[in-house]
Amino acid sequence: KVEITAVISPEEPSLDVFPFPTDPDDHCESPLNSYMDIQPILDHLAKSTSKSKLRIYDPYFCNGLVKENLAEMGFTNVYNENEDAYKTWDDSEKSQPYPEHNVFVTNPPYSSDHVDRLIKHLTTSPHEAGKPWCLLMPNYVHKKDYYKDILTKKGKNGIQPFYLVPNKRYVYLPPKNFREKRDSDVHKKSSPFVSMWYIWGGTMKMNEKLIHAYQRSGGNCDLARTTSALRDLRRKGKKR
Repeated sequence: KVEITAVISPEEPSLDVFPFPTDPDDHCESPLNSYMDIQPILDHLAKSTSKSKLRIYDPYFCNGLVKENLAEMGFTNVYNENEDAYKTWDDSEKSQPYPEHNVFVTNPPYSSDHVDRLIKHLTTSPHEAGKPWCLLMPNYVHKKDYYKDILTKKGKNGIQPFYLVPNKRYVYLPPKNFREKRDSDVHKKSSPFVSMWYIWGGTMKMNEKLIHAYQRSGGNCDLARTTSALRDLRRKGKKR
C-alpha cells in the first residue's frame, strides 16, 4: 500500500496569524489517505444529495489543506475557516454564526482539553443533535472517562460509535517552519500517537447503514463496532 502524506503549499501561515492559541506540536493537517479511508462513509451520506452538495464542517483550522484534500475526492462544500471554533460554538457570540452542515469531520488538536471539549460539544449541542460525525483521534481516547461516559450502557441512554483502524499509521505534516527545532524528520512531521477514526451516524439506524456501506466498500481499515472489538483487534495485531 502506498502511504500518502499531505503536501503543504509554499505559502504557509505563521503562528501569529491565527485568532486562537496554537501549539506547534499538534498543529498539523491530516493526510489525504486518512480522508480516503472514510470516503465510503461520506459517499453514503451524500446519496440523498450529491458530493458537491454534502455540507462538511471542520472547526479546527490549520492551513486550509482539508478543503483541497476533500475536494480531490469530490467534496467541495467544506467549511474550514481561520477562526476560533470555541467562539463559533458559543451561541452568545453573534459575530461567528454556526455553519450549516450535514456531517462533522475533523482531526482536533490532541493537547490540553481540546478532545474533551469536542466530545462534550458534539453530544450536548443542539446544532449537532442527530448529525453524523467522523473524528480522527488518538487510539487512547476511547479509554478516557469523558468518552466512556457518552457510550450506550445498560439502563443508560448514549451513543455507540464504530471505529476504523488504519493498517498503516497516518503521517501528519505541520505548516512550514512549525517544527524546525526538532532533531529528526520523524518528529517534525508525525504525531506521537497512533490515530484512528471514531464515527457516529447520528442515529443507530444511520450508524448501521454506514457500517454496512463501509463493509461493502472493501475499505483498507479494520472496522470495530465496539471498544471491546478494538481490544480484540489489538490482541490480533500483537500475535502477528
